[in-house]
Amino acid sequence: MVLKKQSTLDNNSARNIAANSLLAFQQRQQRIQESLNDIFSSGELDSRDRRLGHELACGVCRYLITLDHLISKHSNRGIRKIDPILLQILRVGLYQLVYLERTPDFAAVHQAVEQARETGIRGGETFVNAVLRSIQRDMEGPLTSDNATRPRATLWRDEQYACQFKSDFLPDPSKRPAKYYSLGFGHPLWLIERWLKQFDQETVRAICLADNSHPALTLRVNRLRCTDAQMLERLTKAGIRAKTNGPAIQLLQPAVPGQLPGYQEGLFFVQDVTAMSATPMLEPLAGQRILDLCAAPGGKTTHLAELMDNNGTIVACDVSSEKLALIEENCRRLGITIVQTCRADELHNLMGRDGPFDAVLVDAPCSNTGVLARRVEVRHLLKPAAIVRLARQQSELLKTAVLAIRPNGKILYSTCSIDTLENESLIQKFLEENSSLGLSGQKLTLPHARTRSCEHAPTSDRNRPTDQAGDHSAEADYRDGGYIALLQQS
Repeated sequence: MVLKKQSTLDNNSARNIAANSLLAFQQRQQRIQESLNDIFSSGELDSRDRRLGHELACGVCRYLITLDHLISKHSNRGIRKIDPILLQILRVGLYQLVYLERTPDFAAVHQAVEQARETGIRGGETFVNAVLRSIQRDMEGPLTSDNATRPRATLWRDEQYACQFKSDFLPDPSKRPAKYYSLGFGHPLWLIERWLKQFDQETVRAICLADNSHPALTLRVNRLRCTDAQMLERLTKAGIRAKTNGPAIQLLQPAVPGQLPGYQEGLFFVQDVTAMSATPMLEPLAGQRILDLCAAPGGKTTHLAELMDNNGTIVACDVSSEKLALIEENCRRLGITIVQTCRADELHNLMGRDGPFDAVLVDAPCSNTGVLARRVEVRHLLKPAAIVRLARQQSELLKTAVLAIRPNGKILYSTCSIDTLENESLIQKFLEENSSLGLSGQKLTLPHARTRSCEHAPTSDRNRPTDQAGDHSAEADYRDGGYIALLQQS
């Protein structure tokens, strides 16, 4: 029987799901999570396959540049000449070989070959087998930071564990650092070059490792309804492992937020530790009138309301009715009643009627370079021109904020970017152009992931860290990158 050539695979396994979602991203730039949601909504896969499919798709997307570099070194075809679905199969199989310790090498190769056979592409399984076997022969095995001496032959999983190869297939970091970090850590060359102008090499390496980590889910407890201790007790009783991490509760296992105890009761909001640290810098007081200029989905808006004891007025502004509806939904769930929403094009009329604000929060649209671990496609979609365009937009938002505050009012500017053009340089230039404003404080937080070695008990057969399917949230204490600056009107 001759198989008919397939451009996609049946969504009957985690590996097929990953390959199909990666193909949708490559061909239509569809977000990985959107593809997965579409597949999951129509399929009957168990939770383990869903978690593994998610892990494979997101993991490949993080390391896409590195995986393609390896494939190109071991293939007789250029990346662009490989059939698109075969390329995704190769990427998924290679990701398992190099970065997923729980999958035996022979199984990763065998599964990829079976996927290639399923496509019906003539010679597909032979090609996939040849490339992966060649790479497998080049692999020497796992190593730790204590015995890593050949950077050109080493791919790092985190700051402690790596996979070493026989061949020096990466550029020399002492001679071509940008190329080395790009190919070795899966980041676009232009972005690495940009970072090397702003940070030293060790910092760039740490950022890359954090970007390639698996962020845990963190919860901001709604202080209007619950305490951290009470929330931890609810989670523990439900059999969910968690701990406190600064102002947040960090889950130590995968979870769907809407299925956690207390979600419907509005006991928490999902938010990263770095994002949680922004709003308190404004020192909001009960009874104040505050404007949140770019409010959706309402994380910082609702945090403001909690810090104000749900007493005062917050105007939550955004560009569309759909975004405002999301803010309203979150306020209802959390029991917050002091927030009124306003479309951006109606803000001028509202200010003319009700007057200026005590404070303005500008949580500006940005490049997301501080949250690449969570937004896995951004590193491939972002272009240098976009940062310039975003900086102009951020400046315009700050100008609006100045017009909106009363004398002695405050402006809190925040981004989830780590690029100086959107942060320190932008604020410095803005202050030079607005002499009535002063800088009360600023803080840049870089992405960070600290691996807890106790989670890396070696397996008996391969001396590698043990993972559960898709369960990486227990591996590291992670924080997003971001920037905040507090401006005061004189």
